[in-house]
Amino acid sequence: MSWQYLHTLVNHFPIVLTVIGALAVLAAAMVPRRATWVYALSTLTLAGVTIYPAWWSGGRARHAVQNAWYIERGAIQAHSAAADITLWIVGVLGLFALLALITMIRTREAVSPARALRVIVGLGALISVCAVSYTGYLGGKIVVESPILASPTPPVITVPVPSTTPAPPITPASPTPRPATPDSAHPTVNPKPQATSAPQPHAP
Repeated sequence: MSWQYLHTLVNHFPIVLTVIGALAVLAAAMVPRRATWVYALSTLTLAGVTIYPAWWSGGRARHAVQNAWYIERGAIQAHSAAADITLWIVGVLGLFALLALITMIRTREAVSPARALRVIVGLGALISVCAVSYTGYLGGKIVVESPILASPTPPVITVPVPSTTPAPPITPASPTPRPATPDSAHPTVNPKPQATSAPQPHAP
């Protein structure tokens, strides 16, 4: 499984949990009930837990697609910078939500957490919804709203084409001259020349 595929599986959890938790906080503020507050705080705590896997997998997936042809230059950097800020916002909200949840569990008759915790969780939920929404928008813009993919004409991709120049013909090697043998290098000389008859003197 690739990092980018893993990131697409886990990055929706903090977004959905933050939005649902913020709506539950709003409902609990309007109609204060213990069950509603427990549900809202539990959901925001889970959002704070799942934000780190989404951020971590996104950082690994960044190196796999940052040089892809279909991604606009600077899109991943903007999404990564927003994710770094969102990690701290949702993570801190999850800690305060967990603290408020613990105080309610310890005090069984409490309908809602302390006023200070209610204010912190409420403002944190509102800011977190804005943060995860903007970060998710930038993440979807990387591919879904890429100007290259939205163009009606396909992009021109230059691919190096292997050379088709025919190889030069191979000429047969010239035969190697045979070394001269002693018989062919020196002509045969007759060691015994033919004797010639001497002229006969005439008698007087």
